[in-house]
Amino acid sequence: MKIKVTYMSGAGNLFTVIDNTANILSEEQGKSLAPILCSVNKTNNFETEGLMLLEQSADYNFKCVYFNPDGSTGMMCGNGGRAIVKFALTKGVIKSSQEKVRFEMAGAIYSAQILEDLIDLEMPNIKEYKEQTLKLQGHLVNTHYVDNGSQHTVIRIDKLDLLDIAKLDINGIGREVRYNETFGNVGSNANFYDVRSKIVYLRTYERGVEKETGACGTGAVATAITAVEESGLNFPVDIIPTSGEKITIDKRIDVKKGTKFHLIGPAIILKEKEIEV
Repeated sequence: MKIKVTYMSGAGNLFTVIDNTANILSEEQGKSLAPILCSVNKTNNFETEGLMLLEQSADYNFKCVYFNPDGSTGMMCGNGGRAIVKFALTKGVIKSSQEKVRFEMAGAIYSAQILEDLIDLEMPNIKEYKEQTLKLQGHLVNTHYVDNGSQHTVIRIDKLDLLDIAKLDINGIGREVRYNETFGNVGSNANFYDVRSKIVYLRTYERGVEKETGACGTGAVATAITAVEESGLNFPVDIIPTSGEKITIDKRIDVKKGTKFHLIGPAIILKEKEIEV
């Protein structure tokens, strides 16, 4: 079967995207294809950090089904949410770049706005926030746990006795956090940050990708919340992930809608191609 795939970047977070509005793929096929379409192999020559299917929705602009490269699904991906909005616009699913976009993803409803070259994704208030101590590399480390539709552990690098975030062995300690017995079978993403001149520098080890990624939207939101709480920052918070592409996190409170976090950053199409699967 031939499938047209689109490779996209959401602030350096890379995705494979398929227009599935004609229901050419089932969810089970998506799970099976994710390891193939997110890695370099005989079929595919572009490595990405997730597969997204754009699908029709009865009540909203569209639905997004997200898969990690290992085929796992059901989690929210912030930068993926921003990228799928841009993709839907190019496919004509969204009729106007000025309208408020509402879509289904990971069992929840999200809204977004297109701001010229940026996508502003509105995310609901967090489900859980707590401090907890983890045993990492033989030492007890103070960490913050944030569940915002995806589970994240956030650690400021000075808690690891590090002064330079570039020297962090992220795949080593990230894996240790991800599989820590505290999180059971679900596991946790691992975010490590530093603050310089009121800008947050962030590196993320993503569960399901099982290594460092160029950026992570939900991780950026979790880190911004933590940095405001423990590092004296104020919203909006500018974050520079590994990719170097700035993401801005803002917190807005509405009497009717409650607390919402906004993930704002670029989303672009890198290339499109047809492949045989």
